[in-house]
Amino acid sequence: MHAFALVNYISLTDQLLCMIEFLPAVITAALTLFIILDPLLSVMMFINLTQNLTKKEMIRQAFIATAVAGVLMLVFLLFNNIIFDILGIELESFKVAGGIILFILGLQIVLGLDIGGSSAGHKSLSSPERVGRKSMAGVIIGTPIMCGPGAITTVMILGVQEGILITLIAVILALFFIWLVLVFSSKIKALLGETVIVILSKIFGLLLTAIAVHTIWTGIIGLIGLSVI
Repeated sequence: MHAFALVNYISLTDQLLCMIEFLPAVITAALTLFIILDPLLSVMMFINLTQNLTKKEMIRQAFIATAVAGVLMLVFLLFNNIIFDILGIELESFKVAGGIILFILGLQIVLGLDIGGSSAGHKSLSSPERVGRKSMAGVIIGTPIMCGPGAITTVMILGVQEGILITLIAVILALFFIWLVLVFSSKIKALLGETVIVILSKIFGLLLTAIAVHTIWTGIIGLIGLSVI
């Protein structure tokens, strides 16, 4: 009996140690995704699109937004290896290409540039012609505003580097906090003000460019290593 209890205790201790070991990786991945998804960039548009909706419907649209973004990221997370194999590309090449995209997106947010006919603020998406009904707010916020090329690229890279389980947990955590931001978007706007939200969004953009530079650099180092081999 004592031996059985000791075995269970050792097993539980090993599980706790494993959880403690991958916890920093989960937190880092979740923060990276949170920065790239940049929910503050979506707050003002979400408020505008849901201002005439009931509280219950607004919460529903926030859920739809995070669900749409989550499904898209999950698809690219689960099938990233297949995509790499079909295209015949290495992770290092994808890091460089994806890093460039992230860098451009970061510049759009920080400098307010209009690249490819779509500004960082996605103002064109708020027009009646593009938005349509307010009931589509969740889908519009979910993609392409939150889950665009940058988020998809990051999920694919994290999936290969950190593994599917860690990345999946990070995606769930990031989307949960983003859902909270959207649900309390009106209170956040009232508390911080539109100017502060814009400033914080630009800080997120600056962090995004830093992540992009690091991604490009690690990709280049990896390609150099492959060429030497």
